[in-house]
Amino acid sequence: MEVFLALLIFGQTYADTTWTMYGGTLENTHFQKMVGAMETAPYVKWSYISTNSIGIEARGAAVADVDNDGAMEVVIGSAGSVGQKVYCLDGVTGLVKWSYGTFYGYYSSATIADVDGDMAMEVVIGNYDGKVYCLNGVAGTLKWSYNTGGRANSSPAIVDVDGDGNMEVVTGSINSGVHCLNGVTGAVKWNTGIGSIDYSSPAIADVDGNGNMEVIIGSRNGGVYCLNGVNGLVKWSYATGDEIESSPAVADVDGDGAMEVIIGSDDNKVYCLNGTNGLVKWSYTTGDDVLSSPAVADMDRDGNIEVVIGSNDGKVYCLDGVTGLVEWSYYAGGGIHRGISVADLEGEVSGECNLEVLIPNLSRNYLTCLNGENGSVLWTKQLDSDVHDITIADIDDDGCVELVVGTQNGSKIWALDDVGNRSDCKCDTSSNNIEEKGYPSQNGIEFRSMGKGIYLFTPNAIQVDINVYDVSGSLEQTIYKGILNKGGHTFMPNIKSSGVYFVTLQSRNFKQSLKLIRF
Repeated sequence: MEVFLALLIFGQTYADTTWTMYGGTLENTHFQKMVGAMETAPYVKWSYISTNSIGIEARGAAVADVDNDGAMEVVIGSAGSVGQKVYCLDGVTGLVKWSYGTFYGYYSSATIADVDGDMAMEVVIGNYDGKVYCLNGVAGTLKWSYNTGGRANSSPAIVDVDGDGNMEVVTGSINSGVHCLNGVTGAVKWNTGIGSIDYSSPAIADVDGNGNMEVIIGSRNGGVYCLNGVNGLVKWSYATGDEIESSPAVADVDGDGAMEVIIGSDDNKVYCLNGTNGLVKWSYTTGDDVLSSPAVADMDRDGNIEVVIGSNDGKVYCLDGVTGLVEWSYYAGGGIHRGISVADLEGEVSGECNLEVLIPNLSRNYLTCLNGENGSVLWTKQLDSDVHDITIADIDDDGCVELVVGTQNGSKIWALDDVGNRSDCKCDTSSNNIEEKGYPSQNGIEFRSMGKGIYLFTPNAIQVDINVYDVSGSLEQTIYKGILNKGGHTFMPNIKSSGVYFVTLQSRNFKQSLKLIRF
């Protein structure tokens, strides 16, 4: 029986040590599971000033080994009216490895993956000129481009969205809806005209539990749409009271075993929608437009999920995932117009697995870090004003996360590191109750289904056996047997018959299992 195995170095998976797309994961959760050592304000590791630009506008940098040289790169675009570029920067030094220029600016963030199956990374990014560009990760040269017919500010997702074994590019565009493109050629596989998609970037997940991927996105017509990943047909939609620039996050926020969709709207509200049918489970009204994209995690270690999101009223809100009630809020002094980012930024220092919140800010010239449990300020770092989406990733391969953020004034991209230059950061998950929902589960391992695939995150290299059994206990398939490097890995079981199956993950000291249903 054929086995399909996708590994990070071939771009088919998205490890939590990297941040290869907007929101960090296909579900747009904005939650980095890797740990840092920033007990105090970080120092500037390096900064880079873009040329001919009015700002580093990308909705977060992408971080990965894009040229397969064994080291991390940072990929980000600049914005302006003339002569803008995508930059690929060395993660350690910030020096330019390559750049690719276009006439107009890049308001989309880049996504890094092996989109065409050539065993090398590509960079895919949308441009204000309406085109989606696919670039060679080694040299930055053009492999293909696709004209959406309207400005392409939505950040693309790269995934096998239709289950055909090949990667697709899914993105939105002004006046032309959602596009699903062939990863090899850039040709259209489907296009759904659901109105104008501006900055809302797609979340890809099996939101209704049917074993297939769906595309979730917000539109300027005020609609939240769930699309069939195979053909782009609308499965459900929900109409908010105003246009949507927020990107959705998908997670089980209320612990009912089913997925919810969290998204903001310019009608001042944050919505939690049932992933199966789009019905409202709860909503919360802020004091202004909610352009920000949410982060989803167990912020206070109580075993329940919270939603953290900003509003143009200048506040960051931490909402209970079950009820939508406010657990805490923080006034940042200026509109929060970009995505919130969450990670344990000080676990190596404190030894405790507490989460912190990083705030982008429209009118302030500093980055703010909050205590995730109560919203108190832990530190601030002066940069330039209009702080954009913050990427949390290990850019220098020292085993601890750094921060990458762009600012409009000064047209800079900043890389921030902990003052102690610590390495191999970790926290002690055994002393609290956050293993199940806030962090990877047993021994730092995260093992779950993802559409028709299996996702495995491991913080260290590990020897594992992964097997598929039918309900009678008969071995259906050995997916993998051997040593896996640290990071995220996705496996696609080759199951041809419908039914219920069990996937086991076994190592020397533990065993985990999950259920798969094939229709």
